[in-house]
Formats: sequence, C-alpha cells, structure tokens
Amino acid sequence: MLEQKTIDIIKSTVPFLRENGTELTKEFYRMLFINHPELQGMFDMEKQKSGQQPTNLAGAILAVAENIDTLEKILPAIEKIGVTHVKKNVLPEQYPIVGHTLLEAMKTILGDLATDELLEAWGKAYEIIAKIFIDIEDNIYKKQ
Repeated sequence: MLEQKTIDIIKSTVPFLRENGTELTKEFYRMLFINHPELQGMFDMEKQKSGQQPTNLAGAILAVAENIDTLEKILPAIEKIGVTHVKKNVLPEQYPIVGHTLLEAMKTILGDLATDELLEAWGKAYEIIAKIFIDIEDNIYKKQ
C-alpha cells in the first residue's frame, strides 16, 4: 500500500482535478493518439469529439484521488471499466504506455506545479490502479 505522504500528495491534487481534470484528460488523449496511434482504435472517437470520454476519464481520476486510501469504495466502478477494457481487448502491456502518457500530460498541464514528488506519487498510485485493472481483466479473460 501507499505511504501516508504519497496519499497526502495525491489527495492534495483533488482541487486541481475538480477544476482542471478535463483539461488534463484532453491533453492526455491528444498525447496518447500522437505518440501511440495504434491505440486510437480502442477508443470511441465520437465520445472523444463530444468530450464525453475525457470527462469520464477526468471523473475516474478524481475518484482515485479522493479515494486513494479507500480504493475499495470505487472497486465496483473499476470492475465495470474493466469489463469495457476486455471488450476493447486492452492488454497488460498497454498500461505502462497509458501511465507514462498520463504523467506527461500532468507535466504539461501543471507546469511548475508538477514537482518530481507529485509525479512520483501519481506514478505509484497509477501502478496500484493498473495492477487492480490487470487483475480484474485477467479474471474476465480467463472466464471467457
């Protein structure tokens, strides 16, 4: 589990995410599609254009930040997203790409506020969330 200092750093980003989460996720998707166009087919481009997908992702990231010390509260939502990931054939090796891109988007949007400490904390949090997703999705793939 995460150290209290890491939890505190993640929770300190909640106000930013409430105000700027969609800006962050729009930048994330922009960077992801430029640097990894092979992943674009996994996303609903109509939801990209309408802004629904960036808004949904921003909400998910905010939920993680708010509940980083009680992830069991958001486990049902994670499981639901995991089902969607399996339908899109998301693979474990794609999670590091997404994590790296998310941190790069944070650097871009936060600028000088994206300290090494903040990025390290979010990197640790992402590793935990990615592991949860990978485990859930592995179980679903095995049942198929």
